[in-house]
Amino acid sequence: MFRKYYGLKEANAVLPDVREEIVHLQHLQHEYKNSYHHLQAVKKGRLQEGMKYKEDIFVLETAIDFMEIQALHLIQQLESSGIYIKSIEKGIVDFPARLQGKSIFLSWKQGEEYISNYYEWSESIDHRRAIGKTDDD
Repeated sequence: MFRKYYGLKEANAVLPDVREEIVHLQHLQHEYKNSYHHLQAVKKGRLQEGMKYKEDIFVLETAIDFMEIQALHLIQQLESSGIYIKSIEKGIVDFPARLQGKSIFLSWKQGEEYISNYYEWSESIDHRRAIGKTDDD
């Protein structure tokens, strides 16, 4: 079903890098929202006023596009490694794994020291429960 399955040890080994990527994505998301709201304010209040504001709009739109490209690139990098982001805002990341022959997601939430929970791929994240090891450990 998935291209890659992680063992619990392997997923925990890459977790430091994943933590950094999530923090970077959260920063981009925050900056994106701020820039977008600023752009909307500029467009509503100053669109008809002179060339300078048109340049401001161009700069803001370009910055927003660049942030979106950066975020998509980071997400694609993680997904190409078989790591799936459930929520940037909440810092929830899933790693496909196998437990007793079934496909599961090892689930990590920002703030947790390491991955210690899972849920079955057919369940929601609300069904997270403790895990000791996977089939690949």
